Amino acid sequence: MRVSLSEADKLTAAPPKAWAAVLVFGANTGLVRERADKCARAIVPDLNDAFRVSDLAGDALRKDPARLTDEAASISMFGGRRVVRVRDAGDALSDQFESYLEHHLGDTLVVVEAGDLAKTSSLRKIFEAAKSGAAIECAEDRPEDAGKLIRESLAEAGWKIEPLALDYLAEALSVDRRLLRTEVEKLSLYLGTAPKDGVLTLAEAANLVGDSGAVEADEIADAVAGGDVKKLDRLVTKTNETGASWGTALNATLRLFQRLLASAEGAAPAWGRSSFYEQRMQAQLSGWTRGGLIRALRILAEAEAQTRTTGLPEGAIAQHALYEVAGLKVTASRR
Repeated sequence: MRVSLSEADKLTAAPPKAWAAVLVFGANTGLVRERADKCARAIVPDLNDAFRVSDLAGDALRKDPARLTDEAASISMFGGRRVVRVRDAGDALSDQFESYLEHHLGDTLVVVEAGDLAKTSSLRKIFEAAKSGAAIECAEDRPEDAGKLIRESLAEAGWKIEPLALDYLAEALSVDRRLLRTEVEKLSLYLGTAPKDGVLTLAEAANLVGDSGAVEADEIADAVAGGDVKKLDRLVTKTNETGASWGTALNATLRLFQRLLASAEGAAPAWGRSSFYEQRMQAQLSGWTRGGLIRALRILAEAEAQTRTTGLPEGAIAQHALYEVAGLKVTASRR
């Protein structure tokens, strides 16, 4: 079955017993992981329980097709329903999952994670058509999605927030769904219970998150888009010193270039024409051609995939890609 956007969170929190397997996929890798974790945790609260949770890579199943059935048919030594997690799945596994969904035995839930799958994807079609399976798409978060989470979290502590402050935080903290939740929790804890009629202003919001990893990742993305290699050098040094996540910086840059390409192709900004972020977007677009943006996206997307599949140092992969993309802007500016 195809799970609708409105039902996705409810069904991932409590997967129906009729589901033998669920495919969680999409461009929003943070949300894919969050929903996959939620599905698995609904069956096995402790995801580190080796007796009830098996973790498989997509490559392992391609090399050993029988392993999916073997793992799913296993019985926990101490009882309880089991979960089999399959990561980095793709259309190469379509035949295996089609057979599994038709002939599965037992009550194991197979939770499958995949990247962005087109509507023509055979794996996606199989799960959408299956009676014993489900497909849950995880689209990119919009600034308003991040804004809603921020506003609701602050409201629990009695805080209101200025519209411009909300715009700022939504943009600064929406690099990754997991990071967003972590940063909002930290922000709420720092603010504490609001005084009577407490309102968070733009200046206060900027001051509170000015040194956060999310903003630092945005600063790296801005430097890359602007071809500012000197600024990138300083931020690379700072990131290496603080131990901040290179994966987050890479994802922030990838998402910025996705927005830049969408803007270059005429898509309206998600935050509306009145937002001060549109002005920054237009400045970042200066000097970039559509072809250059597409090339940059390919470099960043390949690097992001390498951080997940090659086992090579994340920092080395990310830095090489970021400097390469910044170099594209420098080269274009000299022409």
